[in-house]
Amino acid sequence: MIKIIAVGKMSHKALDEMITYYLKQCPIKMDIVEIDDVSTDQGIQIEGEKILAKIKPADDVIALAIKGTQYSSESFAQLLDHKMTYQSKDIVFVIGGSNGLSNQVIERANQQVSFSKMTFPHQLMRLILVEQIYRALMILKKHPYHK
Repeated sequence: MIKIIAVGKMSHKALDEMITYYLKQCPIKMDIVEIDDVSTDQGIQIEGEKILAKIKPADDVIALAIKGTQYSSESFAQLLDHKMTYQSKDIVFVIGGSNGLSNQVIERANQQVSFSKMTFPHQLMRLILVEQIYRALMILKKHPYHK
């Protein structure tokens, strides 16, 4: 199973509809867990604690971070294929809020992935991630969606 832990609530109906579309199309189970956004000086730490509470010790955690490794769609598909084939762990992607992710979440992550050196709104990043997971699965099935 793939789980996405995301800070913040979806407030853009169009983005939410597109995310729902890809979740329905996806051939494997994918869940999204929302963590409340905390807009105080200690917010990133509080969010981090809430994120870590949703992660099981056996989970394979991938933090979305600007400093992470960048992949092409094809190499991202290979990464997911390797994890799904050779590990019996759930894959958990973590998307931080407007202040990013706490050091504790970054340290817990098994790896960091970057979709760009640019910063994206966390709600938009949720759509991008879900679509790229769907695309990766279609690449693995040799489905023409990717072309």
